Amino acid sequence: MAPNKTGTNRYIQITRRKWGWIGHTCRKPASNTTRQALFWNPQGKSKRDRPRSTWRRNTEDELKKWGTTWHELEKTAQNRVRWRTVVDGLCSAMS
Repeated sequence: MAPNKTGTNRYIQITRRKWGWIGHTCRKPASNTTRQALFWNPQGKSKRDRPRSTWRRNTEDELKKWGTTWHELEKTAQNRVRWRTVVDGLCSAMS
């Protein structure tokens, strides 16, 4: 993707916001609707010829590439400074 006015890649901006939102949501209480939606696992069959690909499954694939789990991710997200460092490191590795 082409850089925007500030010179940063749009894909990196999207990734940074995505992981920032995930960290924000992981810090919410377990009873929060947004957090429940993040960890929701749909059951049953999907329509014919439709892959069972969800935003969460795509995110889990990324986690597998990095060799981490949702549980480790939640623990890291509790410390905001550490979480920002992780997200910054992830995004700098992409550029």
